[in-house]
Amino acid sequence: MASEHGRSRDPYRSKIVTHVVLTRAEPDAKRLLDLLLERGFAATALPLLKIEPLAIASAVEAELEHSTVFIFTSANAVTHGLSFVLSACQRASTKVLAVGRKTREQLADQGIDASSPDREDSEGLLELLASTQSDSSQLPNRIALIKGEGGRDLLSTSLNEQGLSVVEVNCYRRVWPSVSQSTVLQALESQEPRYIHIASGETLSRLEELCALYGVSAHEKHTVILPSGRVESQARELGWQSRIVAAGASDDALLEVLSTLS
Repeated sequence: MASEHGRSRDPYRSKIVTHVVLTRAEPDAKRLLDLLLERGFAATALPLLKIEPLAIASAVEAELEHSTVFIFTSANAVTHGLSFVLSACQRASTKVLAVGRKTREQLADQGIDASSPDREDSEGLLELLASTQSDSSQLPNRIALIKGEGGRDLLSTSLNEQGLSVVEVNCYRRVWPSVSQSTVLQALESQEPRYIHIASGETLSRLEELCALYGVSAHEKHTVILPSGRVESQARELGWQSRIVAAGASDDALLEVLSTLS
């Protein structure tokens, strides 16, 4: 069930308090909710997905011994996948890349030194990897993608097209739990406009499904905060009138957007 905190108006001023709807998995939504409350925002947690760990096939584990570059595509990849590749990531000859600052810091907490791009998405990872390869003699023998099941295949497709050997380690999956009508209405049926934080195109699609299912009209009332131009294009095609593109899906990217709102 969604949890809602904060009031839409400050009782001591006429200024409307910015209200954010958080759609990430429950632990992340709860962490963000607490963070926003500390910063003086109002917030509602509306978790639209759940993360479940996956076992790694022994054949995949065997291939990891030959990998020289490990790419973690999310913080969840670190949480559910690092234990399978920890010893390999600790080798002096291994290069470790993280999709963004949060993922990099999570790796650092486990003693793994990783690099991350300024652009926190697959495109940013590809640019970062390319910048580390100055000539063909430095091309990796094999790249391991530590990731969730499904999602975008841009990384693996692009790397394969470059003639690089890639092994995908799907260590978790996204599950779309049932969300009740009352929970959706609590988050979206408000008298004042709200900002809906969306971390991926999949989450946007799930939100769209729930709005259609429960007859919620949100496209013209609320603003979606999106992680990339690609997801912004998706939102535009779906009919969202007010859209903001953040510098990624991270907490910091959301806070940066919120700091610019009047």
